[in-house]
Amino acid sequence: MKIRLFLGLPLAMAMTLCAHAAITDNFESYALGSDLHGQGSWKGWDNSPTAGALVSDAYAYSGTQTVNITGASDLVRTFSGVSGGQWSISIMQYIPTISSGVSYFILMNQYNDDPGAKSWSTQMECDMDLEVVRSAGSTLPMVKGDWTELRCDIDLANNTVNEYYNNQLLRSGAWQSGGLNELQAMDLYAGNVGPVYYDNLSVISVPEPATFTALALGGLGLLRRRRAK
Repeated sequence: MKIRLFLGLPLAMAMTLCAHAAITDNFESYALGSDLHGQGSWKGWDNSPTAGALVSDAYAYSGTQTVNITGASDLVRTFSGVSGGQWSISIMQYIPTISSGVSYFILMNQYNDDPGAKSWSTQMECDMDLEVVRSAGSTLPMVKGDWTELRCDIDLANNTVNEYYNNQLLRSGAWQSGGLNELQAMDLYAGNVGPVYYDNLSVISVPEPATFTALALGGLGLLRRRRAK
């Protein structure tokens, strides 16, 4: 038992260092029923209070609270420092069986309130009437009445992005064309329909595999030196 524990420590140390959560939000810290506009790094599109979204307890993936994207909601979460290297952004989504219309999950490589510049990188269209999710011509069947993950793995060093819906690859392509190699904002846009609920936002920095290997080998070397003493 002790041998297995010691051998597992370098790997655990490397995994902790190589994949750390830079940003997380499970919506539990906000007052129930409050508008996220103006709280933390959340705001309505172009800083408009009418484009905010309410904290809800109708559904939850973890804890008791989520954000309800419906009607005029066009909720933006801005990021800073998400540039260079590899990143993974994920969020849990719940679409009730009664929801209709087209709602959007959008990532932007450049975001500024008007009249500032904006540049889109990904746009998942959640068509609740046809029950499909689209992105740049690619389509996957939609999950309704249950939680599912939306995830984008972004390689800013090589300007690529892989979009996943329900653990299935939806689209691969360039992260930006004429924009910035950064992730500056996420936009949850209701499109005057809904409701759609979101929970457990996570943005994780993922170093190169070579970095992971070096850390793991370094950990093993440290254990060997300790045993030799």
